[in-house]
Amino acid sequence: MKFRVLGSLFLSSSLLLAACGNSGDDDSGKKTEKKEETKSASQVISDLQDNAKDVKSYHTDNAIAMKPKDGESQKVKVGMDVDEKETAKLVTNQAGQEMTIYVQGKKMVAKANDQWIDLSSQVDNMDIDSSLDQLNYEKYVKSLDGFKDAKAKKVDDGYELKYNIKNKEDFKKLASSSGNKDQLEQFEDQIDDVSGDAVLKVNKDNEIESYILDSKLKKDKDTANIKTKVTYDKINDIDEIKIPDEAKDAKKIEDLQKEQSSDQKSSESSNSEEAS
Repeated sequence: MKFRVLGSLFLSSSLLLAACGNSGDDDSGKKTEKKEETKSASQVISDLQDNAKDVKSYHTDNAIAMKPKDGESQKVKVGMDVDEKETAKLVTNQAGQEMTIYVQGKKMVAKANDQWIDLSSQVDNMDIDSSLDQLNYEKYVKSLDGFKDAKAKKVDDGYELKYNIKNKEDFKKLASSSGNKDQLEQFEDQIDDVSGDAVLKVNKDNEIESYILDSKLKKDKDTANIKTKVTYDKINDIDEIKIPDEAKDAKKIEDLQKEQSSDQKSSESSNSEEAS
């Protein structure tokens, strides 16, 4: 499937929204009373970044829906709590399959199908630190300089900043400052063109409320529509996250894989004997 890797690409917050914008935010030099009351996009982002250092815990929800032109819609949801000690609890849902994951330093355990699995040995291989960094509030906010050139709109409870992506080159400019070179190269190989809008909403307390990306991707004659929504809430209101006691008996992933391999061989042997 030509669009099979796009989910991970578009869940990358920094890849999506770190940018070198082109729209500009220049004023004519004339300041009216109304302009003095309304922040520029640049000021909204500056205030957001200044406030980010005080954010020690938070909850974030990430949802992505992808619909190929001639295929079935695919949805992925990830919810994550992070406490002041940077312990994370994630709940993922894809194709109706739910998994709960705890990450504490180099320790990672997951619960799937009522079974606990110790994935600590895979933390480095899975590049977990990098994945969590993409959802880390403070680091994410620091990647939003591109929105200083977005179109700012004052709303009742804060500001909306809108960035228009007209083509693949716009997206490459948007993504090039994120530091995700591998993902950007993968994106360039997978996609011929992309268009859409990214909207960042900042509340009156200078905190991220949400961003939404509506996009259309093209590869050869195939197209896919992708909608990504990320929200942040419960700022500095997450209690200490503790790994459940039952997770202490989690099976190491290596042992589980050996058991599954052994069971498979046993089943194949049994079927062979019955056939003979």
